[in-house]
Amino acid sequence: MMNNLSTRQKALIDACKKFHTTCDVGCDHGYIGVSLLKNKKTNFLIATDISAPSVHKTEVLLKQHNLQNYASIRVGDGLETVKSSENVEQIIIAGMGGKEIVHILSEYKSLKKTKHFVFQPMNELQVFRKYLSDNNIKIQKDIVIFDKKFYHIITAKPQENSSLSPFRQKWGAKTKDRNKDYFLWLAEKEKKLTKILNNLPKNNEKEKEILKCLNDIKRIKATKGAKKC
Repeated sequence: MMNNLSTRQKALIDACKKFHTTCDVGCDHGYIGVSLLKNKKTNFLIATDISAPSVHKTEVLLKQHNLQNYASIRVGDGLETVKSSENVEQIIIAGMGGKEIVHILSEYKSLKKTKHFVFQPMNELQVFRKYLSDNNIKIQKDIVIFDKKFYHIITAKPQENSSLSPFRQKWGAKTKDRNKDYFLWLAEKEKKLTKILNNLPKNNEKEKEILKCLNDIKRIKATKGAKKC
């Protein structure tokens, strides 16, 4: 593994499995893809980005590590440069908004052929999880990691009957995935919601929604150490 990776990048690499072909969407500098090749977590990398300068940085990094023959670098939006005949087994989409990732996935014709997904949506997590649930993509792990800020890392795979309850769509992780950082994130969210609630005028229309969220958080905290939720 490369030495200059952030905690977030290391967590993304750890979330990946070993497959022949991996596509890194929004590859940016190429650190994730190059690390996967060096760690032999993939035999071939497709690195795409809408930004030509970012794609160039990935190309330079691959050459520095003599890995250019094991990768295809492409400029394009989302997965539009990937052909269905390429049999991409693993897809990584990190650092984008939840709705943006939904758009990318909804435009990809070979979604059900993919064996493993690694996602790191920056926002709109409830919308994103609902999309996965509605489209038979089952969440395998849903964790939080702290790296100067909180990040949600979700792994998933195509699977029938993958419905997710509205509660899980909103709050994510199953009990077994709720690590220390998850509860730190939850505590921060509780603090922010409580502050908003205390500053609301009486009978404000948002009061009911905030109280429900705070009650949900209380319910989750009560399950800490439990086997099911």
